Amino acid sequence: MKPFGKGGHIKRIFFWAAGFLTIVANAGLALGDPASLFEMSGGEMVFSQRAQFYDAEVGGLIPLPIWASGKTPAYFHFFVVGNVISFDQPATPSTPGINGISDQSYVGVIPAMGIRIPASWGFWEGDVGGAFFNVDQTLTPVQSILGVYLQTELFLNAVGPGSLDLFASYIGEIDYLFGMGRYALDAGKTRSGSVAFYAGPEAIVQGNNTYTALQGGGFLSADVRPLHTIFTLEAGILNSSVWPGIGGYEGASFYFSY
Repeated sequence: MKPFGKGGHIKRIFFWAAGFLTIVANAGLALGDPASLFEMSGGEMVFSQRAQFYDAEVGGLIPLPIWASGKTPAYFHFFVVGNVISFDQPATPSTPGINGISDQSYVGVIPAMGIRIPASWGFWEGDVGGAFFNVDQTLTPVQSILGVYLQTELFLNAVGPGSLDLFASYIGEIDYLFGMGRYALDAGKTRSGSVAFYAGPEAIVQGNNTYTALQGGGFLSADVRPLHTIFTLEAGILNSSVWPGIGGYEGASFYFSY
């Protein structure tokens, strides 16, 4: 299965939307408050148990006068995300396959917006948008669906010696839930102080009514301050609902903001 094959028009929609948002964000930042931020991110995650996940995002955060915590304002957050979710599973009467294997992929684009509320302990964010996806399954016609997208994040900057980041999202129609928790500890910095490292454990749960996976592992992040970018590597073990035994996963991502 080729993730961007039959869903080629979704790819074009995503790149058009991403380009449009980039222009809007840069125009808004050029005219607006210097506290505004442009952001861009991307990442991948691969399972040994025959699953792959890819995402890319572009967006911005614009300060709002409604609330502030110290010098940190509340933000209006707008973004577009492109997603590819692809996994194989043993064929069943309800999920037909070839040579005993059923391939499924979800390829789509998600425009969304929301509010980030700061506090002395960190921040909370809530976002809502639309999810436009192509669903491609072995021996089944490709379906195009539209559903709601919900996202929330709670960041606690002082939980014991580290910080706690809790993130969750929901894609309607395909009923896909994703939840992640990370506990980050200081892991040193370069002599010049231009790169700071953070590391810690993570736990992830994701899936829908046809596929679920539980993951546990760790991550290492490098905050490269001259580049305004955080690079992250993650790895661990997992168990899925469709393959027996314990597998492994690895992931890599970046987050740029300026």
